Amino acid sequence: MIMRPIRLALAVVVFIPALARAQAVSDSGTFVVRHAHDTVAIEQFSRTGVKLEGTLALRNAKHTSQRWSAVVAPDATIPLIEVTVREGIDSGGRAARIVQRARVIFKEDSAAVDDMGGRGIQTRLFATELGALPYLNLSFALLEQAVRRARVSGDTSRVAFFNLGGGQTVTATVSRLGSDSLRLAIGNVEYLLLVDQAGRVLGGRIPAQDVVAERR
Repeated sequence: MIMRPIRLALAVVVFIPALARAQAVSDSGTFVVRHAHDTVAIEQFSRTGVKLEGTLALRNAKHTSQRWSAVVAPDATIPLIEVTVREGIDSGGRAARIVQRARVIFKEDSAAVDDMGGRGIQTRLFATELGALPYLNLSFALLEQAVRRARVSGDTSRVAFFNLGGGQTVTATVSRLGSDSLRLAIGNVEYLLLVDQAGRVLGGRIPAQDVVAERR
């Protein structure tokens, strides 16, 4: 299977003043993700100052879209991410149905998670790794943040991910394949990423799943 809608999480946050002093860098783009010859997801994203946000629209029967918004710290970590999951298509006076709202706060080696869905609000605290980044399946914009994190931390061989789909923390290995490409392996899932000198992901492949992402 390529992917399924993610079960997400939520918690309350206080804005960290130090983040506002981070240097503003603007960027935006679209990742088109294909399986074989079929488009399975389109992700639009933008990066401005300390904010990174995007919408991952899945080409599935439920027309699922995952709108996410993250705060980026000076060390390229993400202390806060919010996600809203919708199903359906906006048409006329009828909006897509919100099935879940979520927020995750990362602090040291824990992730505070609240999940607001059909069963109300559920709050949980997960153990994770210091500096772990949120992982959202098929989000290449968040994978790009992992590349940036590895560069800033000075450790280009590993990066920790907190799986928004289940709360597990996994360690990815990062290795260079050339001056403009990286191999990022999360367990038995291998991503081959084309990157520029600034750490921007220009495209990628998941060979075992016959998945290709193209940045536009």
